[in-house]
Amino acid sequence: MLTIFCLLTAFNTEFVCVAPKTSVPNLNTRKVWVFFTDKGVFNENQYQTALNALRQKTTPLAQLDFYDLPVRTSYIRQIEALGARMRCVSNWLNAASFDMPPELASQIYQLPFVYDIRPVGIRTEIDREITFPIPQPLPPMRKVDTAEAHRFYGASYDQAQMLGVPEIFYRGYLGSGVKLALFDTGIKLKHTAVKGIRIARQYDFISGDNFYHQRGMHSEPAPIPSLRYLGLVKDPALVNTQNTLMLTFVADSFNYPYGLPARALFLSSSTDQGETWSEPVALAISRPYYYTYENLQMISRDSVTYLAFNELNLNPGGQPICYLGYFTNTTWRNRLTVGNGKKPSLTIFEDTLYFVYITSDSSITFKKYSITQPAPTLLLTTTVNYQEPISELLITAGPAGVINLIALCRTSGKIAQLRSTDGGNTFNTTGTIVSQSARMIKLYPHSTTTATKLLLYLDDNQPPFTRLNAKLSNDYGTTWDIGSVVDSALNIGDFTALIGDEIKLVYESNGVLYRCASADYGTTWQTAVPIDTIGFSVAPRLVAIDGNDLLLWLRRGDENAVWEDADTLKFSREQPNHGTRMASIIAGYQPYSLMGIAPAVDLFVARTEFHKTASNRYYEYNMEEDTYIQALEWAARTGADIVSTSLGYRDFYRDEQFDGKTIPVSIASDLATKKGLLVVTAMGNRDSTTHPWPQPYIVAPGDAEGVITCGGVQKNMLPWRGTGIGPTADGRIKPDLVALADTVAVAAPDSENLLEGSAGTSCATALIAGCAALLKEAHPSWTVDSIKTALFMTASLAVKSCTFGFGVPRVDSAFKIFPPVPQATPVARNEIGKIFPNPFKTPGNDRIFFGLNIARVTPDASITIYTINGTPVITLPINTRKLSSPGRYYDIPLLEEINACWDGKNEAGKPVASGLYIAVLKTTFGRSASKFALIRKP
Repeated sequence: MLTIFCLLTAFNTEFVCVAPKTSVPNLNTRKVWVFFTDKGVFNENQYQTALNALRQKTTPLAQLDFYDLPVRTSYIRQIEALGARMRCVSNWLNAASFDMPPELASQIYQLPFVYDIRPVGIRTEIDREITFPIPQPLPPMRKVDTAEAHRFYGASYDQAQMLGVPEIFYRGYLGSGVKLALFDTGIKLKHTAVKGIRIARQYDFISGDNFYHQRGMHSEPAPIPSLRYLGLVKDPALVNTQNTLMLTFVADSFNYPYGLPARALFLSSSTDQGETWSEPVALAISRPYYYTYENLQMISRDSVTYLAFNELNLNPGGQPICYLGYFTNTTWRNRLTVGNGKKPSLTIFEDTLYFVYITSDSSITFKKYSITQPAPTLLLTTTVNYQEPISELLITAGPAGVINLIALCRTSGKIAQLRSTDGGNTFNTTGTIVSQSARMIKLYPHSTTTATKLLLYLDDNQPPFTRLNAKLSNDYGTTWDIGSVVDSALNIGDFTALIGDEIKLVYESNGVLYRCASADYGTTWQTAVPIDTIGFSVAPRLVAIDGNDLLLWLRRGDENAVWEDADTLKFSREQPNHGTRMASIIAGYQPYSLMGIAPAVDLFVARTEFHKTASNRYYEYNMEEDTYIQALEWAARTGADIVSTSLGYRDFYRDEQFDGKTIPVSIASDLATKKGLLVVTAMGNRDSTTHPWPQPYIVAPGDAEGVITCGGVQKNMLPWRGTGIGPTADGRIKPDLVALADTVAVAAPDSENLLEGSAGTSCATALIAGCAALLKEAHPSWTVDSIKTALFMTASLAVKSCTFGFGVPRVDSAFKIFPPVPQATPVARNEIGKIFPNPFKTPGNDRIFFGLNIARVTPDASITIYTINGTPVITLPINTRKLSSPGRYYDIPLLEEINACWDGKNEAGKPVASGLYIAVLKTTFGRSASKFALIRKP
């Protein structure tokens, strides 16, 4: 079997890589990576076209290449149709991870677009972290050692001094302006040392699926509090019946019988037009492990809502079952077993419910029910055979017994039509709506005109693009107009629509939702605009409410990796502890107690790791590498400079696979370094019972060639007892560097000022990542290789070893060998930085802003404006609660918030005259003055 690395390198020239398939991989886990042979791009012209299209849709902070092109949604949907549940997608790896029974692997492996299947690596604990309380340092006036640095750094002095950091701190290099992504368990902001950390971005990759909503196109998207932390939601269905909104969906049931995984069909409702939603109630729980519900379809008539759905049996040879259930108002009444089949579709005309589903590849079953009473009464069953396998099926019905079936053919990709004119007793093929390459069809009725139907479908007729197309019928689906192209994109996933005075449509592309409309019923379409740019969004659903629309969708994870009390619904209170400790090592700020290596760094906090559930049992999807890979792509996309991660993966991988080219997370990490991310990762903490010294021990992605892999030492520079050691499976020396891994001072996460001692290569990783941030601040244009070279050159050993790597780096030596560039202005004291706009011209500018450089966080600060003759004009009190960490403060919204701006008026509120003025910043630690000009135009 070729390695995955071969697949990735082959892309640049061949665009398609087909591996020789021998035997199905032996999998003993439900969570697997499925790697694809291509991205729907097959020649150089298509590749350049795709890149140009991608650049137009994104604002990348790094150069785009083939790896950034999206994975083909059609490949993922075909795998989902077999019963697998998609967890996440990696564009870089051209792969997606799925949850599925291992027995399903043989079917998936034989698909022509599947290259390989690998297990998703997991860890069974957070790094065997050892923590213990350590005493707080004495107050400065009672300290025996009077050296300022020792007093100022407090308990963190030894770990910082070993790396030569204090000297750099006093020169004013604090990591300001550097974007460092921390992949961990999230953080808690209770402790004084971390309370003021500068969090530039955050994302929680493990909070599950969360429903969001937007009322009308001009309101802000918002999460639904009662519909959060759901497990792998699929097929949400949304209807509005008599001013009650009803949402059904399938998700993991967390009330597993005997601890076995099961899926549940849930209902949530809203009686206030979508403002609030009820807690989800389970309507049915599947049999465990090999069963799931899918393909939900809902339709309402007065106060009765009918729900069609499948139960999939994933056992070998298992048959899917179709069910039909109904609600009166929001009360679940009953469900009928309709028969063996899949992909149910239903519609209502007058007092009749029409139900159709795919019985086998090319066989359709049609059923007709009377609904004069809420409970449906079967009137007719008809079997319809078609000459080609069918993958999707829709139904419409009208007067005079006319019924139209719309079928998506699996082999040709055409959309065929079958019609009955005798109420469903017989059906005849009437023609083809679309001739080829179609996939994913949906049908929408007009809100007031029952005869008008909108057919939406995707096609791949113009690679590398996917087109979203529309066709309209005004006779219950009997004939269709020519149709139009709604939009064309590299990848389009799910979509939803409403027909009223105009057609409103929302679709998903690469995790971003786009909204567009047509005022002439599909002849022309407005340019699609994004609803938000966060990403990770799927499954949009539109419904009409009071002449407007309500949009619901799922977002995989959310933008909050900082601990909230509500997180106890999903996590234990220990969940953010490890991440909090690592954040305090990197960016903590509590003078005379605990100082981080780079306290002014901008943190990108990614919660990628579960600790354990509130019941102290490890969660089903515990600590897997696919969220790590998602976070890597997120960090690169959002402009991070450095990644610090203390996470490592060994389970499911053999020692000989730690060669940097086999394990997915290692491949992705090495690719991240080639894309300009400096990845600093842990060597791993060795269990001496299973890997006694000196047996090699390494965790992925520590085996990746391009990353900085960190081992641990004690304060006496001897190896820390649990540090992993090399070499890698292919003989390369790892680790690369070492730092203190024994009794490292960290913030106690649940205390406001107590400290703990922590042990592990996690700590060494955070320390070295902080040093990398200092070098990046001093040399903003340095590449990954430049920073690595500077660290390696100044480390304590001249010859690299599999225990120490190059040893302990010295950042102070690196600053001497490579002096900071002139553009890298240090933050050596509290001072006024850039003043803008200067001159301050009015009218023309409303205010002038005073950028602040803060070397020492101050409890009190103010800016006083003086005339050139020294006459005070006005004093501006600064809101120092927002100056919570050292660094540069130049962001206009923040300067407005802290009151570091002036409107050109004196204390009495009267405009002052043109001239030169002096701004004086006064803080607890001194004063700083700077001149500026004010020009008043007549």
